[in-house]
Amino acid sequence: MPLIGTRGGAAVFAFGFGSASGPPFMEATGGSVSTSGDFKIHTYNSGGSFVVSALGTDSTYGKAVNMVAVGGGGGGGGDHGGGGGAGGMVDMSNAFVTVAATTYPIGIGGGGAQNGGGQGGDNRGSSGGNTTMGSLITAQGGGGGAGWDQGPALSGGSGGGSGGGISYNGGNGQQGQQSGQSGTYGYGSGGGNGQFSHHGSGGGGATNGGQPGPSRNGGEGGNGGNGRTEGITSTTRSGGGAGGSWGGTSSGGSGGGGNGPAGTGQPGSNGQGGGGGGGGPGQSDAGSGGSGFLVIKRKFQ
Repeated sequence: MPLIGTRGGAAVFAFGFGSASGPPFMEATGGSVSTSGDFKIHTYNSGGSFVVSALGTDSTYGKAVNMVAVGGGGGGGGDHGGGGGAGGMVDMSNAFVTVAATTYPIGIGGGGAQNGGGQGGDNRGSSGGNTTMGSLITAQGGGGGAGWDQGPALSGGSGGGSGGGISYNGGNGQQGQQSGQSGTYGYGSGGGNGQFSHHGSGGGGATNGGQPGPSRNGGEGGNGGNGRTEGITSTTRSGGGAGGSWGGTSSGGSGGGGNGPAGTGQPGSNGQGGGGGGGGPGQSDAGSGGSGFLVIKRKFQ
């Protein structure tokens, strides 16, 4: 009961004046909703909206949420190509993003297309799409892997790996350079730089960069960079695609990265933002990148 003044030496109190009223936690809808203890989990594997209809009075959870966003993975490069870079990750599972009572459009980045293995054209993979929560958060799509004829690999949330032909330059990981919380809590790494002809390098992952194509003839390409285990669903996401191999099979990074056999590269995993595997010899095709993901966690009781 706050004291607001005195009158004739007697204290005057205001009953209920200035005190917070209303429910302590926000009301919100959108996505596929599940319950975990005192929290609602809003999961998005495709576009939609997160609609905050009312804020709460709690000093923290009344106006803030935890969230994780992953961009779409980059496609692998064809014909001794580099692996696609993983979609960048914004991991705020242990940090808060402040929201208002409004509607936030949710966009889920698609995986980047692989490029065919035919020589003589641009056989780099395409970059993945961005995953967004309105203007608050952006997880950048992964960069496409370089092909035999075309390089360097493309930069993105994580960078694509170099090809085993003309260009030995991997793409840069840019998620940590994004503005605001997208960069502060952002994870992404560069693609590997090739060391020897005919070996593709791995695309970067959320935790570490792609492995360079080995400095020897024959054998596997470089492995993809590993992803990161986010703390809301405890799932590993954002693994880089493996570089295309001459013989054997290189491994995609943990978190959905596609493998790179001596043939057609394998696709990255959807919902994890995995990079596609690079294509092998004989003008082999690569794998496409996996789609992105977004999840929001809010307290409701």
